Amino acid sequence: MSDNMDKTADLVVTEGQTVELEITDMTDDGKGLGRLSGLAIFVAGAVPGDKVSARITRLKKRYAFAETITLLEASGARVQPPCPYYQDCGGCSMLELSYEEQLRIKRKNIITKLERIGALDEPTVREVVGAADTIRADGGQIGQTEETGQSEQIESADIADSEAFESMLRYRNKAEFAVAMTSADPLVGFNMRGSNKIVDCTDCLLQKRATMAAANAIRELLQDKLISVYDARHGKGFLRGFTIKVCEGTGEMMLIFTSASKQLPNAEKVIYTISDAIDAVSTEAEPYFLQSVVVEVNKAKDIREPATAYEVVAGSNTITDITDDGMKFEISAQAFYQVNTKQMSKLYAKVREYACLKGGETVFDLYCGIGTIGLSMAAEAGMIIGIESVKNAVIDANHNAVINGIVNARYYTGRAEQVMPRLLDKEDKLFIDYIDENAPKIAILDPPRAGCEEALLRAVTSCEVDKIVYVSCDPGTLARDIKLLGELGYEFVEATPVDMFVATMHVETVVLLSHKAPDSHINVKVEFGEGEGKVPFDKITERAEKYKPKERVTYKKINSVSKYILHI
Repeated sequence: MSDNMDKTADLVVTEGQTVELEITDMTDDGKGLGRLSGLAIFVAGAVPGDKVSARITRLKKRYAFAETITLLEASGARVQPPCPYYQDCGGCSMLELSYEEQLRIKRKNIITKLERIGALDEPTVREVVGAADTIRADGGQIGQTEETGQSEQIESADIADSEAFESMLRYRNKAEFAVAMTSADPLVGFNMRGSNKIVDCTDCLLQKRATMAAANAIRELLQDKLISVYDARHGKGFLRGFTIKVCEGTGEMMLIFTSASKQLPNAEKVIYTISDAIDAVSTEAEPYFLQSVVVEVNKAKDIREPATAYEVVAGSNTITDITDDGMKFEISAQAFYQVNTKQMSKLYAKVREYACLKGGETVFDLYCGIGTIGLSMAAEAGMIIGIESVKNAVIDANHNAVINGIVNARYYTGRAEQVMPRLLDKEDKLFIDYIDENAPKIAILDPPRAGCEEALLRAVTSCEVDKIVYVSCDPGTLARDIKLLGELGYEFVEATPVDMFVATMHVETVVLLSHKAPDSHINVKVEFGEGEGKVPFDKITERAEKYKPKERVTYKKINSVSKYILHI
């Protein structure tokens, strides 16, 4: 650290002040983290390894925000971001870091949260399964040693700013676009970093070329006034935003317009224009085509509120994907599906490895969605029991079981914390008498970013499952839930991150937890009496059973009818 930096540390920090910082870490939203006299400072435009001159923009009691003014010394992991929108768009916070550094930071972030929030001491977190890595059939990672899980030195480790890295991009099979209308032109793109303003984007490197062709066609339709942007203030116009889903295995695409009205203006012209744009960029390697057009009706002030209806205006109700291992999944407009299809196969392979099925287990797939995780395990399990609160997702899951010829899967609608205990209660009408009650029980948890409800964790542990495999997209809520599960008798074994979100701070993590065995046990000899008259406890039990009074049987006549009740 320079003399200037030492002097700066002794100063009182104020808003507007310029300070020099060494960046040592990265936050979840992609800001660099530096410290000054114990004060944490989150710096926009900085990455770990940088030395920067930064201006304090906002000051709190224990932390501050700043923006980079001058890059004094660049991190050795910096690369030139290939995206022209990188500085403004909030989508790719790690695009100016080598891929090796991206994976290092993600793994470190998981370990830090497991230690600080999860109260774990040196948790075993294996190397991140990257987009360039290959997964063996048993879930193991090629390029890792079996004993330690640490990556061997392989040529693809540092593939930043190369053709190999660019081949990892365009991985998203789902894109959500924001729209707006200015006095000059329409805007179609994504929210600006830290703002609700829209970056007009004609090409996003995370999206398929067919996806961007459809989005650019919609921009032209807005420009030509064949469709209009919704004006919330006056309640007029059609388009509030749109979503595009893509199936890599079949080429099928679904376009979902979000609108306050279910009526698509100029429907035929609009649909043909978008379809032609997709066809124009379709190739033998990427043979995409428009299979379904849906209007998602949402009249709420906040567009993030759930839609009230879905109206199919062209094509089919669903699109179908085929994964690398040959499984088919039908995907509806409202269905959740992992956004990185290739990495999804690696993720599910790791889940199967941790579950370690032998053939007779009952697997409870909680937050099951359309059934993708559980169905991928069905061939190795005795029975898959899926529970999901969204009714349409349960319908999709049952249908996906049928189209894959899977007969050992059942799905239930409801909150898992309420339904699961009932399924295992012999006195309840929901009791599942079709499973082997002596078979091992395994719970798969795949909650949304907010993590699991405490009631669900307590319900799962009360059912005494043998192990839990937790799939998380947020290390913070994962660590919180692991801490509670530890208190409820389940021990953290290890975790494996899977890089589902290249160039962003997001990461998926698979965790194995096992039911704790008692720390120890003791044998106690119990005797009754004193001296030579001592009698062991087992003899007392034996005598009590021998001389137990016989049950007395009587019959009582009811009214004058010849019906009798047996009384014991």
